[in-house]
Amino acid sequence: MMIWIVLGCVVLALALLLLVPVRAKASYSQEGVRLALELGPITVPVVPRPAKRPKKKKKQPKEPKKTPQPEKEKTKNLLGNLLNPGSWKKFQRYLPLICEAAGELRRKIIVRKLKMHLIWAGKDPASAAIGYGMINGVIGGIWNLIDGNFRVKDHKFVVDLDYDKKEPQVSAQAELSLTMGQCLSFALRYIKKLAAIKAEEGGTTQHSKEVNSHERTKASH
Repeated sequence: MMIWIVLGCVVLALALLLLVPVRAKASYSQEGVRLALELGPITVPVVPRPAKRPKKKKKQPKEPKKTPQPEKEKTKNLLGNLLNPGSWKKFQRYLPLICEAAGELRRKIIVRKLKMHLIWAGKDPASAAIGYGMINGVIGGIWNLIDGNFRVKDHKFVVDLDYDKKEPQVSAQAELSLTMGQCLSFALRYIKKLAAIKAEEGGTTQHSKEVNSHERTKASH
């Protein structure tokens, strides 16, 4: 009898654990971006990362300082990698899975809060007024897209016009939520599909190597 009670308690605890909400809270302001994950009562800051306690370091021989890579070079390398035919082939292979995952998340995610306050400005009153009208149209289109694809509980978009400012200012808040069970179900399903694509990719690579090796052997004879 005691065993059944213990098993029942374990099953109940697991069921309650799967219902624990997982929330992502993000905000943007003049101070920068903030992002945190909430797992029930536990909050995990993601951006900015919490400062680590400095550790006492042993004295080591000084190493020559590495010359930092210029930002233009970094951008050039990144663009080069993105435009590489091999990278595009990989992206095309994963694209159906990415679209499927995005569609499923769209049905599961609840947008609990979505707020934005934009103060529009321009170089002169005329350009500020024209830009104000245009940005209102853009935000209206974005909202229609969000509202048609997600369940939004609380939203508020405010656009003000300030003729005294020279540059626009924006602040925004967003809060998304899933349950722990939905996260686990999603992760298990798509990790399995991702592993299948990886295995297929590995098999294709191995086959290509064998074909090339066979052709080189024939050429040598």
